[in-house]
Amino acid sequence: MIFQAFQLFPLLTALENVSFPMEYKGVPKEEAREKGKTVLDSLGIDGDKLSRYPSNLSGGEQQRVAIGRTLATGAKVILADEPTGNLDDENSDKIIDILKQLAHQQDFCVIIVTHDMEIAEESDHVWRIKDGTIEMIK
Repeated sequence: MIFQAFQLFPLLTALENVSFPMEYKGVPKEEAREKGKTVLDSLGIDGDKLSRYPSNLSGGEQQRVAIGRTLATGAKVILADEPTGNLDDENSDKIIDILKQLAHQQDFCVIIVTHDMEIAEESDHVWRIKDGTIEMIK
Protein backbone atom coordinates (compact mmCIF):
# COMPACT_ATOMS: atom_id res chain seq x y z
CA MET A 1 0.00 0.00 0.00
CA ILE A 2 1.26 3.47 -0.90
CA PHE A 3 -0.25 6.29 1.13
CA GLN A 4 -0.77 9.94 0.25
CA ALA A 5 1.04 10.99 3.43
CA PHE A 6 3.89 8.48 2.82
CA GLN A 7 3.60 6.87 6.31
CA LEU A 8 7.35 6.36 6.60
CA PHE A 9 8.88 5.63 9.99
CA PRO A 10 10.38 9.00 11.01
CA LEU A 11 13.22 7.51 13.06
CA LEU A 12 14.36 5.11 10.32
CA THR A 13 16.48 6.12 7.35
CA ALA A 14 15.27 5.68 3.78
CA LEU A 15 17.12 2.37 3.53
CA GLU A 16 15.85 1.19 6.92
CA ASN A 17 12.27 2.07 5.92
CA VAL A 18 12.59 -0.20 2.87
CA SER A 19 14.54 -2.97 4.64
CA PHE A 20 12.21 -3.17 7.63
CA PRO A 21 9.37 -5.15 5.95
CA MET A 22 11.83 -7.72 4.67
CA GLU A 23 13.54 -8.09 8.04
CA TYR A 24 10.12 -8.39 9.68
CA LYS A 25 9.39 -11.31 7.33
CA GLY A 26 12.64 -13.01 8.41
CA VAL A 27 15.03 -11.95 5.65
CA PRO A 28 18.55 -11.61 7.12
CA LYS A 29 19.46 -7.97 7.77
CA GLU A 30 22.33 -7.79 5.27
CA GLU A 31 20.27 -9.41 2.51
CA ALA A 32 17.38 -7.03 3.24
CA ARG A 33 19.72 -4.03 3.06
CA GLU A 34 21.21 -5.14 -0.26
CA LYS A 35 17.79 -5.69 -1.79
CA GLY A 36 16.64 -2.38 -0.29
CA LYS A 37 19.58 -0.57 -1.92
CA THR A 38 18.77 -2.17 -5.26
CA VAL A 39 15.09 -1.23 -5.05
CA LEU A 40 15.82 2.35 -3.97
CA ASP A 41 18.49 2.75 -6.64
CA SER A 42 15.93 1.74 -9.29
CA LEU A 43 13.73 4.58 -7.97
CA GLY A 44 16.50 7.18 -8.02
CA ILE A 45 17.25 7.10 -4.30
CA ASP A 46 20.94 6.40 -3.82
CA GLY A 47 24.16 7.68 -2.28
CA ASP A 48 23.74 9.75 0.86
CA LYS A 49 19.95 9.76 0.44
CA LEU A 50 19.91 6.15 1.66
CA SER A 51 20.97 7.31 5.13
CA ARG A 52 18.65 10.31 5.31
CA TYR A 53 15.63 10.37 7.58
CA PRO A 54 12.27 11.12 5.93
CA SER A 55 12.25 14.69 7.23
CA ASN A 56 15.45 15.29 5.25
CA LEU A 57 13.99 14.08 1.95
CA SER A 58 11.75 15.98 -0.46
CA GLY A 59 8.13 14.93 -0.85
CA GLY A 60 8.91 13.19 -4.13
CA GLU A 61 11.82 11.33 -2.54
CA GLN A 62 9.65 10.29 0.40
CA GLN A 63 7.01 8.95 -1.97
CA ARG A 64 9.66 6.99 -3.89
CA VAL A 65 10.87 5.51 -0.59
CA ALA A 66 7.25 4.56 0.18
CA ILE A 67 7.02 2.87 -3.23
CA GLY A 68 10.31 1.10 -2.51
CA ARG A 69 8.95 -0.16 0.80
CA THR A 70 5.91 -1.53 -1.03
CA LEU A 71 8.08 -3.24 -3.64
CA ALA A 72 10.25 -4.77 -0.93
CA THR A 73 7.28 -6.70 0.44
CA GLY A 74 7.21 -8.86 -2.69
CA ALA A 75 3.52 -8.21 -3.34
CA LYS A 76 2.44 -7.95 -6.97
CA VAL A 77 -0.61 -5.78 -6.21
CA ILE A 78 0.01 -2.14 -5.34
CA LEU A 79 -2.76 -0.06 -3.82
CA ALA A 80 -1.97 3.66 -4.09
CA ASP A 81 -4.14 6.13 -2.19
CA GLU A 82 -3.74 9.59 -3.79
CA PRO A 83 -0.02 8.91 -4.42
CA THR A 84 0.54 12.41 -5.84
CA GLY A 85 -1.71 14.36 -3.49
CA ASN A 86 1.18 15.93 -1.56
CA LEU A 87 3.50 16.50 -4.51
CA ASP A 88 4.26 19.23 -7.02
CA ASP A 89 3.63 18.62 -10.73
CA GLU A 90 7.18 17.50 -11.54
CA ASN A 91 7.29 14.91 -8.75
CA SER A 92 3.71 13.84 -9.50
CA ASP A 93 4.73 13.07 -13.08
CA LYS A 94 7.73 11.02 -11.83
CA ILE A 95 5.55 8.98 -9.47
CA ILE A 96 2.93 8.27 -12.14
CA ASP A 97 5.69 7.26 -14.58
CA ILE A 98 7.08 4.84 -11.98
CA LEU A 99 3.64 3.33 -11.32
CA LYS A 100 2.95 2.97 -15.06
CA GLN A 101 6.32 1.29 -15.56
CA LEU A 102 5.59 -1.14 -12.73
CA ALA A 103 2.23 -2.00 -14.31
CA HIS A 104 3.29 -2.20 -17.94
CA GLN A 105 6.85 -3.50 -17.76
CA GLN A 106 7.08 -5.40 -14.49
CA ASP A 107 3.61 -6.99 -14.37
CA PHE A 108 2.35 -5.35 -11.18
CA CYS A 109 -1.32 -4.73 -10.68
CA VAL A 110 -1.47 -1.03 -9.73
CA ILE A 111 -4.72 0.32 -8.33
CA ILE A 112 -4.81 4.08 -7.79
CA VAL A 113 -7.50 5.93 -5.86
CA THR A 114 -7.53 9.56 -6.95
CA HIS A 115 -9.62 12.65 -7.47
CA ASP A 116 -7.14 13.85 -10.11
CA MET A 117 -8.77 13.35 -13.51
CA GLU A 118 -5.41 13.81 -15.31
CA ILE A 119 -4.14 10.69 -13.56
CA ALA A 120 -7.37 8.88 -14.34
CA GLU A 121 -7.03 9.77 -18.05
CA GLU A 122 -3.58 8.11 -18.12
CA SER A 123 -4.92 4.91 -16.55
CA ASP A 124 -5.74 1.75 -18.46
CA HIS A 125 -9.10 1.33 -16.73
CA VAL A 126 -11.16 3.82 -14.75
CA TRP A 127 -14.07 3.25 -12.41
CA ARG A 128 -15.95 6.00 -10.64
CA ILE A 129 -17.93 5.75 -7.44
CA LYS A 130 -20.94 8.01 -7.76
CA ASP A 131 -24.01 8.11 -5.54
CA GLY A 132 -23.10 4.78 -4.01
CA THR A 133 -22.63 2.92 -7.28
CA ILE A 134 -19.52 1.94 -9.18
CA GLU A 135 -19.48 2.67 -12.88
CA MET A 136 -16.81 1.86 -15.44
CA ILE A 137 -15.76 4.93 -17.41
CA LYS A 138 -12.85 3.56 -19.40
